[in-house]
Amino acid sequence: MIAPVYVLTGFLSAGKTSFLNNLLRRGDWRNIKILVLQFENGETELSPPDDFCQKLQFTIAELELRPEEAARRIRRRLRDGEFDEVWVEWNGVAPFASLHSLLLHPLLRRHCQMRRVVHIADGAELEKLLGRTGQALPGQIASSDFALLRGGDTAGAARLRKLLRSLNPGLRVYAIDSYDDFYRQLLRRTPPAWLVFSAGAILLSLLYLLAAPPLTAAGFPVNKTVTVFLGLILQALPFLLIGVLISGAIEIFVSRAAIESRFPKTNLAGMATAVIAGFCLPVCDCASIPVFHGLVRKGVPLPAAVTFLTAAPVINPIVIFSTYYAFNGDMRVVALRAILGLTAALLIGLTFALAPPRRQILTGGALDRLLCSCGCREDGETADDLAGKIALLFRHAQAEFFHMGKYLALGAFVSAVIQAVAPRASAVSGQGAGLALSLLIMMLMAFVLSLCSSSDAVIARSFASQFPAEALMGFMVFGPMMDIKNALLLSSVFSGRFIARLALTAFAICFGLVFLFN
Repeated sequence: MIAPVYVLTGFLSAGKTSFLNNLLRRGDWRNIKILVLQFENGETELSPPDDFCQKLQFTIAELELRPEEAARRIRRRLRDGEFDEVWVEWNGVAPFASLHSLLLHPLLRRHCQMRRVVHIADGAELEKLLGRTGQALPGQIASSDFALLRGGDTAGAARLRKLLRSLNPGLRVYAIDSYDDFYRQLLRRTPPAWLVFSAGAILLSLLYLLAAPPLTAAGFPVNKTVTVFLGLILQALPFLLIGVLISGAIEIFVSRAAIESRFPKTNLAGMATAVIAGFCLPVCDCASIPVFHGLVRKGVPLPAAVTFLTAAPVINPIVIFSTYYAFNGDMRVVALRAILGLTAALLIGLTFALAPPRRQILTGGALDRLLCSCGCREDGETADDLAGKIALLFRHAQAEFFHMGKYLALGAFVSAVIQAVAPRASAVSGQGAGLALSLLIMMLMAFVLSLCSSSDAVIARSFASQFPAEALMGFMVFGPMMDIKNALLLSSVFSGRFIARLALTAFAICFGLVFLFN
């Protein structure tokens, strides 16, 4: 039996022990056997009922010096007690990665699995603590599923929510006076991504069976749309899979510090290094944003960081190969996409060198960690051996694959509908205003569809009968640099003014380059 693990984090005296005492006194917990692991001794004494709850206490020194002995004690107790749940009261000043390392220890992997992480904070003290407690507290918040704000004024609740979500974009924040309403939400299990994806596919299949007859009778080419849609999906999925696997390998096996340390501090050298890194690191657009945030936070010149952000999704090997495949080995298309993407990235970075932002672009202040967009809480440092790292790699890739698959399916569907019902776009092809209009339409479509750069060439190729080649090139150059998905990811840690400038600059430069190159 694998026991679910619920973790409480928070600074000293945040109320973690009070939360546990309140929970253990609830009547609906009387039939559940609970093991409590305490890594902190506060002013409040934990008093679990002996008839269904036991506790083990550790110091952080014990965990750091003798981790195997700690894992062995926990495993022995889990085997002897046959517990239904494990609750962890984590130390408020210790890195959260230490707890991950313990729970991922080979002795414990088959006995317990993390289910939820709850952060408890004093609303009146949170802002002060974040600026004074180093890495531990922001790291705990970034790894949490829920945050409970105790006390504090009502007027400041919105500010604190924004503060917490700048650290963890997916965090659910509750300002509470009582724990009762929160427990029901806490223990509601979130279905895995593959199950949601499968349920969506089944629902769409049923919708097709119901809607196909009336649509066909009305003259809509349903069968042609479905055929084109499935063809696009089958072509694009292999490249999406390759992209997320390599992105996951970089996330797990290459530390962010190692990447950041390679960037020089001067603008020109930094931009040149950013181009080389963008070519060598096969990351898609969403995977490059956490790296971009880390570069800016570590003091890398903004022009170099922006050059990396805009160049990496366009000129890396996976994108080059997928473009080669999508356009049937046409090296002119491959070379042109890489050249225009590289030129655009350098020009965008140059604009930030010539006119640096006058205001602070980061919104987090002392909040210096961005949760991976795929939702994984672990990184490569939480696993000590190769097997653990490989397991994390596949978890990371799986989550990102199903997340990005939604955008890919949407793009393929829109493309299939347009191909099925729209006539050839000869009216907007060719030169002058017609070319400008078709280019504008495709660039706007790239922004809305939010496709993964490792597979967007397949979607672009599907529009070849509706739009001229220049419009397709604008789609493939601008789309990886900025779309709705990227704007939302950037908004978690960057100011709206900076994001707007980046989006408008990228759009203008990409439009101008493609149009003038014609």
